[in-house]
Amino acid sequence: MKFLLLILLFLPTIAFCQFDDDSFLRSDSLHASTKLERIAYVVGGSAAFSLLDFIGFNATQFNKGARTGYRIFQVTSQLAISYFLYQKFGLSSAISFNLIWWTWGDDLGFYGWTNLVNPSSPWYNRENNGLHGNQVTWAGWTPIGLLRRQGTVVDKYALFAQALIGFSISIAIL
Repeated sequence: MKFLLLILLFLPTIAFCQFDDDSFLRSDSLHASTKLERIAYVVGGSAAFSLLDFIGFNATQFNKGARTGYRIFQVTSQLAISYFLYQKFGLSSAISFNLIWWTWGDDLGFYGWTNLVNPSSPWYNRENNGLHGNQVTWAGWTPIGLLRRQGTVVDKYALFAQALIGFSISIAIL
């Protein structure tokens, strides 16, 4: 089942890469933009998404009803950022943004916000951020997580490497 899901996630990307003319992947405004501008918007979108995740997760962590609403807001935000990037720079920028998310880059951004903001408990902060030790069990949607049984521990350093690889590929496809 996980292998099938992995194929379904990559199939659209593989199909798009088969075109010799990449105009389908890129909007007309892309030709007027620089690679640096596209990178800035994708990285900015990821930073904004991880900040929304940091605030939303912490604000709803003890309220299951609010958590459901937050998850809906989270998905809507991801779709909105993806659509904005697609409209402004083409499909490759939306894929790039989502690749950073899928490979755990936005989660690293979440933990970056915990260290930068360092709020008091019960919010995640430098002392209480879920990365102390090596007990990451919530990365089941990532490529490494899909290859494991759901809910099992995924080594955080493997996730760091995965995020770095995902970020590198994201920048390369821009």
